[in-house]
Amino acid sequence: MRNLFPILMLITNLALNNDNNNNNYNLIHATCSETPYYSLCHTTLQSDPRSYEAEGDDVITTLGLIMVDAVKSKSIEIMEKIKELEKSNPEWRVPLSQCYVAYNAVLRADVTVAVEALKKGVPRFADDGMDDVVIEAQTCEYSFNCYNILDFPISNLGKEIIELSKVAKSIIRMLL
Repeated sequence: MRNLFPILMLITNLALNNDNNNNNYNLIHATCSETPYYSLCHTTLQSDPRSYEAEGDDVITTLGLIMVDAVKSKSIEIMEKIKELEKSNPEWRVPLSQCYVAYNAVLRADVTVAVEALKKGVPRFADDGMDDVVIEAQTCEYSFNCYNILDFPISNLGKEIIELSKVAKSIIRMLL
């Protein structure tokens, strides 16, 4: 009888956790259905364990924070790619440095403000920050156009960060 109690507690705990995971999975599905890029949203949120750990009124805020963190990660990836391109294509130094400045603003200002705004319960500022990400990505692309460089070397990454920021913005808007 003594050995059954720990097993019974484990089964109960697993059942409760499974129920919470199912609820959060359904919430992820419902939330992503309201965004412009369902697949991107779903994949990003499912891959982050915080999606399943969130509870109560903070679930949507947590999902928003996860998407803002994805924007941050993509910004870092783009900045690393810019540094690589500066070495391999010194003739692109000027537009690449303009892109670096733009993505540094995403990382240092837009993402930072969005995270703080979500944590403090002021989603309007987070919404504005995600708008700014799109502007910064477009600024980078335009800097290449100004120098008649038609082969924009990080266009896929720019597209990805724009899509991530639009998903984040859609989730943040659910908090307004």
